[in-house]
Amino acid sequence: MGDTAKAQLEKSRNNLRELGNALSNLVNSFPDVFEDPEIKSRLQGFQHAHAEALQRLEHPTFSIATIGTTSSGKSTIVNALIGRKIAPIEAGEMSGGVLTLLHSEDRTLTIEETEGATWETGSWSGLSDDALYDKIQKVMATYHETRKKKTCLAPRLTASATLLPVASPQILGLPPGVGVEIIDLPGLKSIQDRDNLQVIQQRVHKAFSLVALDYGQVDEQQ
Repeated sequence: MGDTAKAQLEKSRNNLRELGNALSNLVNSFPDVFEDPEIKSRLQGFQHAHAEALQRLEHPTFSIATIGTTSSGKSTIVNALIGRKIAPIEAGEMSGGVLTLLHSEDRTLTIEETEGATWETGSWSGLSDDALYDKIQKVMATYHETRKKKTCLAPRLTASATLLPVASPQILGLPPGVGVEIIDLPGLKSIQDRDNLQVIQQRVHKAFSLVALDYGQVDEQQ
């Protein structure tokens, strides 16, 4: 299985490189055509997607994302998947922004600087599970309080710890060299929640998604 997956990955990398080279040759052969504003815009969009795809294939990662209604147990699922309590699960709406969990023997946390952030940002290492949990919980709580008063970009957090599916490879049965990331995405009260919907749409098409629904929270009109 491992050899087959490795061969398929290398074939995909080669095909993607050939596609990029072919397009570059086309642009160089017909530069006037690609000066058209609409065509130029589409070309730039393709080049961005192509570069991202190449990067993802160089470091293949199996992404698992949780999505669904607010307070439906997404973070509880995340904690069960990773085998430890890191994603906040207190009563009320706790998920906000993007919490990405990566495998590492050392527990680290990075909270990106985002526009309008009123919570602490920075990087920490050598944290205990409890310290990780407390810092993430504080960010989520502060974000939700801030969001009641003004518009702000949702927080972006990346936490590293020993993840059960990586520590016990037989759980997922992934080929060697394929990483694992688990992403806890914000909940939705309805599709009218545009801010959270935008955050989810940016990530969900790149991940295997687990959907959690609390039908008491479902807005049937939306």
